[in-house]
Amino acid sequence: MSAETAATKRQYAAVDIGPGDGSSASDGASRAAPKQKTTAATKKATAKKAHTVDKLYNDSIKKNEAAIKTLDGRVLKMGPDSRAITTDSYAKMSLGHLKPVKELDEMDGGLVPAFNLMLYVADASHTDCDATPKMSGYGDSGAPFGLLDMQLLDLIEKRHAQSPATRQDQLPSVLEQWRRPDSGVLVLEYEWLIEQHDTERKRQKLGREQDRREKRHERRVTVDDWVAVALQELEEERDYLEENGITKYFPKSIERLTELMGSGNSTASAAPAE
Repeated sequence: MSAETAATKRQYAAVDIGPGDGSSASDGASRAAPKQKTTAATKKATAKKAHTVDKLYNDSIKKNEAAIKTLDGRVLKMGPDSRAITTDSYAKMSLGHLKPVKELDEMDGGLVPAFNLMLYVADASHTDCDATPKMSGYGDSGAPFGLLDMQLLDLIEKRHAQSPATRQDQLPSVLEQWRRPDSGVLVLEYEWLIEQHDTERKRQKLGREQDRREKRHERRVTVDDWVAVALQELEEERDYLEENGITKYFPKSIERLTELMGSGNSTASAAPAE
């Protein structure tokens, strides 16, 4: 082997080139550069996840509200003796909104949105029992309530483990349950037989219930004492439903939230409604 050939081999060995490889040392450095791009991509993916959580949450609220309005619209068209829609219909409808709750729960940063969405679903799982004579239903809300209750209970345990609630002496007020004196319409002895009066009364009630849902939703996302907020909402709805013969409304969740409150039977008081 000539001295010139040996020198050439030593030159190629110094730049670590394999047979038939046309790359160079500078090419190797170029291949190592993408580490910075990976870091940027990770940040972008994290931001995308946060956006995805918010979008799923907001879209789910809209879909839930749209489903409620569909049922409300049918109630407005019902005659006094109709059984087409009852509060049981709302309970069954709510089961269709558990999927996004579970999806949020599995996402990074999705636990609190999942919890708040679950309370929104619970709020929508019944309607005004005075809308029609048969609106209280026929006992078919119990099974849906049971499934919803188990999902909420699971989220309560997870949220408590992640971030126990900060106690608050008084909660912001929200609208109370609709009652006939609030309607502003003359209550007649045979009001069920007067279609115009009945429709107007139902319309006022449904509008008020929508306002209540919005105010409750706002309170959930702004008040740190999530235990007191959830417990007060569930207890109020349970008591109202029981007055109308409807039972089994989230008993396990109410029991657990009561334990977390550290009190036998009381929740934080709400500020007087204006």
